[in-house]
Amino acid sequence: MRFALYDRRAAVLYAHRWAYGRNPAFYDYEHLGGDCTNFASQCIYAGSGVMNFTPTFGWYYIDPDQKAPAWTGVPYLYNFLVREEKTEGPAARPCELGDLRPGDLIQLSFDGENFRHTPVVVSVGWPVTPENVLVAAHSYALSLNGAAFSCSSARCAGWTDAEVLQARWGDAFDSSYGRLAALAQTAAGAVLCWDGAPAAACYHSISTGRTEASQNVWTQAVPYLQGVDSPWDADVPGYEMTVTYSAEQVYTALLGLGLAAEEIQNTPADWFGEGVRDEAGYLAQMSVCGQRFAGTRLRSALSLRSAAFTVAYDAGENAFAFTTHGYGHGVGLSQWGAKAFAEQGLSYDAILAHYFPGTTLCG
Repeated sequence: MRFALYDRRAAVLYAHRWAYGRNPAFYDYEHLGGDCTNFASQCIYAGSGVMNFTPTFGWYYIDPDQKAPAWTGVPYLYNFLVREEKTEGPAARPCELGDLRPGDLIQLSFDGENFRHTPVVVSVGWPVTPENVLVAAHSYALSLNGAAFSCSSARCAGWTDAEVLQARWGDAFDSSYGRLAALAQTAAGAVLCWDGAPAAACYHSISTGRTEASQNVWTQAVPYLQGVDSPWDADVPGYEMTVTYSAEQVYTALLGLGLAAEEIQNTPADWFGEGVRDEAGYLAQMSVCGQRFAGTRLRSALSLRSAAFTVAYDAGENAFAFTTHGYGHGVGLSQWGAKAFAEQGLSYDAILAHYFPGTTLCG
């Protein structure tokens, strides 16, 4: 793809800066289908400085709940960039290998049909061959740290195939696949319902030990999405994680929250004040530079695994350590909690009844 009115150097510098890290001003989609196109969009924005805020068909990022499909979706980004309409934002055209320049994008297909990965070109050698093109990229949808199950952020659909599962399970393939097939047959046609209508079966990876109420995340109180105990979550891998950001990185995130530069004190130790937690242990509010921010908003701005976090400043390193408990928004079913319940012998319908109280299975 070739860009017009585009500062390639700025895009490449951004790619080098964040290729091995995550800019806390943007959410990290590593475990939600892959972060490659989100990273590519950030690089484009670094080189263009302009977003397109057209609903649905634009290209913009405000926070994880307010972004265009083109910001994170491989085919949607392509469609936006090569659009024929002369609208605000960067534009591009397809080009041949020999025309590649630093700052361009490459979109890759692993099955010969669907494009699923968007690396950023940072260097082009001579002659221009695939071996002489260096790219920067974050995760892509088919890796997920070796997991057999994959999720395409472009289509919001999860899938795998027998060949991948066979490689993963080896000699246990027949028994494991047969068990999965039997489970699928048992649940086939079942729909989780509330008051006779399909329910919102929200889920997350790990709770704090108690799931979160929907109104604390999305403002609307849903009767069957209120907090319930999920006691095994505190014992699973990844329950407590710490990420360290430099004061400069946190400063950038605070600007992304809408704070003006003059509102951010010169002493980083004073940036974060006391926090208020809800019943499940998630941060409801925290004082930041004298202003109150919701914990969910801070989680998004800082790309944290959970809104249940603490913050500590190290003056010697001039850095902040953010320690999170749980992983995800915390509403609905905890995947690790459900696994523990299943290992205790509970049936799938009993597990659903626990995490979505008052619902029924219909269909």
